[in-house]
Amino acid sequence: MIIFALVGKPNVGKSTLFNRLCRKHIAIVHEEPGVTRDRNTAIIDYKDYHFILVDTGGFEPDVSDTIPKLMRQQSQLAVEEADAILFLLDRKAGWTIQDQSIYSFLRKSEKPVYFIVNKVDGESHESEAAEFYESGAEEVFTISAAHGRGLTDLFEKIARDFPEIKEKDKKEAAAETLSISIIGRPNVGKSSLTNRFLQVERQIVHDEPGTTRDPVDHLIQFRKRPIRLIDTAGIQKKSRVSQLISKYSMIASIRSIERSDVVLLVLDATLGVVEQDARIAGYILERGKSLVILVNKWDLIEKDSTTLEKMRAEIFDKLAFLTFAPIIFVSAKSGQRVTQVMDKVLEVYGQYSKRIQTSDLNKIIQTITARHSPPSKGKNRTKIFYSTQVTTCPPTFIITSNHPETINVSYQRYVANQFRQYFGFEGTPIRIFFRDKSKNQPERSV
Repeated sequence: MIIFALVGKPNVGKSTLFNRLCRKHIAIVHEEPGVTRDRNTAIIDYKDYHFILVDTGGFEPDVSDTIPKLMRQQSQLAVEEADAILFLLDRKAGWTIQDQSIYSFLRKSEKPVYFIVNKVDGESHESEAAEFYESGAEEVFTISAAHGRGLTDLFEKIARDFPEIKEKDKKEAAAETLSISIIGRPNVGKSSLTNRFLQVERQIVHDEPGTTRDPVDHLIQFRKRPIRLIDTAGIQKKSRVSQLISKYSMIASIRSIERSDVVLLVLDATLGVVEQDARIAGYILERGKSLVILVNKWDLIEKDSTTLEKMRAEIFDKLAFLTFAPIIFVSAKSGQRVTQVMDKVLEVYGQYSKRIQTSDLNKIIQTITARHSPPSKGKNRTKIFYSTQVTTCPPTFIITSNHPETINVSYQRYVANQFRQYFGFEGTPIRIFFRDKSKNQPERSV
């Protein structure tokens, strides 16, 4: 697919346009300049146009500050990887010295550059875009990213230059993209792990907590499987979320969990499991997502023959509700065991999307109820009649009983554990609902 880099100085509306074309609020939008810091990638399916779009942090002037400098480097890398450039400008700011500096760099790339003047919200603003022809551009497109104005004219022109964007690849369209989000507290190494997976420095990594603000999507292939890798901002305690941007980042990270198939929960080996880790794990479980636990910075731990098992025991002691999740001890810095992660992700997703045949399920129901009968109330014996799987992702089952109200949490947990013993379901939550048989089919005793 054709790749377009969306480039411009900070606060010209790049993330607003990115979200408009994605038809999702992926990038955080705020009036404060520099909210977007990393490259954000998405497959665009906008009307009849199909392409890859890379949103970038604003091109900052050459400065000594580390993070703005890294933002500039990431924008430059996006230009190098792209087939063409969407150069976004601000009608209100006019043709500035900073715009001229960016354009000077873009011309050196020798790639097609489309001049797009944003914030042209009506015909009365059109005349104000005339000064951008001072750049020497043959054509300037006026749009409003916030309202969608002018986008059709822009893409009709782009499609004449790149007819491929109107030719949707049927194989790509049919392929199921697996979404994986990397979640954890600030500064546990999420962006460093992302760079390891990508095998390139695409995420800004810095000692300052909260360097990543946007959830950042990266599209990769692993074992011929399309994967969307989502790096996220660290999820902090609510009491520590004071700045509005930090609050938006935290909300966006939680939304990233919702649009994931598999979540990588990253812990810091040097700190062990803390209260906030348990809170984040609860977010994942509540949303019914499969997960793999990554213990990062494992290279910094002094070890003996018992260290790994002690850490594993501590994790499952403090995160007792996640004992079904596999744990991998990794180092983003050295690359230790990072290559194992994606294979485990595919295994876990296979369990997450697994469907059990009804006949097999009811054989196991017979076995587990014979071994341990459900609790009864009074003289009326509680019976379980049959079970069926109603959905996957997560695996969800309905079990029919004559007295479902007598089945307590302990017995529900017993049934879930037995399902795991017989069917696997590593890394995935299981949902089981007990239903009164009088509201369903005739009784079938097991």
